[in-house]
Amino acid sequence: MTLEADILKGKHFPIDSRERLKAVMISLLVYLPGFAMAFDFYESIVYQYEIMATIEFVSMLTLYGFYMLFPRYLGIETTSKIIFVIFSLFLLITLCVPDYNAEFSLFWFATIPVVGFFLLGKKEGIIWTMIPFVGFLVLSILASFDKVTLLYNKTLLVELGLAYLSIVYIMYVLEKERSEYEEKLNESIESNKLLFKEVHHRTKNNMQVMMGLLETQSFKVDDPKYKKMFHAHVDRIKSMSFVHENLYKGAAYDEVDMHKYLNGVLHNLQKITQHTIIVDIDYVTLGIKDSISVGLIVNEAVTNAMEHAYSAGVGNIDVTLKYLGEKRCILIIKDYGLGFNTQKEYQSLGMTLIEDLSVSLPNGRLSISIDSGTLIQIYFNVKGEI
Repeated sequence: MTLEADILKGKHFPIDSRERLKAVMISLLVYLPGFAMAFDFYESIVYQYEIMATIEFVSMLTLYGFYMLFPRYLGIETTSKIIFVIFSLFLLITLCVPDYNAEFSLFWFATIPVVGFFLLGKKEGIIWTMIPFVGFLVLSILASFDKVTLLYNKTLLVELGLAYLSIVYIMYVLEKERSEYEEKLNESIESNKLLFKEVHHRTKNNMQVMMGLLETQSFKVDDPKYKKMFHAHVDRIKSMSFVHENLYKGAAYDEVDMHKYLNGVLHNLQKITQHTIIVDIDYVTLGIKDSISVGLIVNEAVTNAMEHAYSAGVGNIDVTLKYLGEKRCILIIKDYGLGFNTQKEYQSLGMTLIEDLSVSLPNGRLSISIDSGTLIQIYFNVKGEI
């Protein structure tokens, strides 16, 4: 259990996102003022400020009641507005209801503009921060007609109103600058995404041209050994081209959905073999470099199993990619055939590629067993984390 993820409810939103930061801010705005309000509630009871104690109790109960519904039933914007209303009403009440530490409540007037613009943005923030000020003016007008009795003199109230408007204006300017910068940044990101997608599209097309040339050349070769080499290279290029195809068609331009990618690679291999390839791939996301490495490993291992595992008849080839905890994965390729001669097969290009690509993965480790067939296991970390 961590403070940000569990206690402050950050785990319900993407890491490093603005929504996660807002969720943490909402939690802090509930806990910290809530604790202060609870302490003031205790003092109100001790010093017999019954009305204020009742208001504080109702405010705390309402505040925590709505917070319990966040974020499962209430979104960030709705919860922010509810908290804003509770704070605004409570602070306006403190202007006219006696309390032991009445002056301390004035401190929270400075937090309302900060909360409003940070959580609700430029447009919503200016509207919602003006609501408390309008309430403040209404109370001042009622006090001038002796309808309510304020706890502070007119000079202090005027200074408080001017200070509040100043903070609102400062926060508006800051939020305006931030939002404009964010809009420009988002436009730049979208432009870069389109550019990267176009690069991936062109790369995929170039690879298809290369595959076409190799396949054309293979038709001119009569020796089965060399013809097999041409087809092996075509399959390797094809497995890499699937990465660029997924990046071009997907939402992200620098991360690959391994479930979709490996299913595409294995579907391509299944079309050229009578063996049954059984696939069990988690929804793992990897970067471009690591995804290409994993794709080539799968292509080489499955191709080896297709050619060497079963001397007669057909069999199964299992391919599995699973999470081991939060940051580590295991890739398994298993057949139930004859196994292979380790001295001979380790010298092949396919096994050399599997070895080299395995250690190139973040904290990668390769394990091979030839009992009851061939079992290849590769352990590696996600996104280079240890």
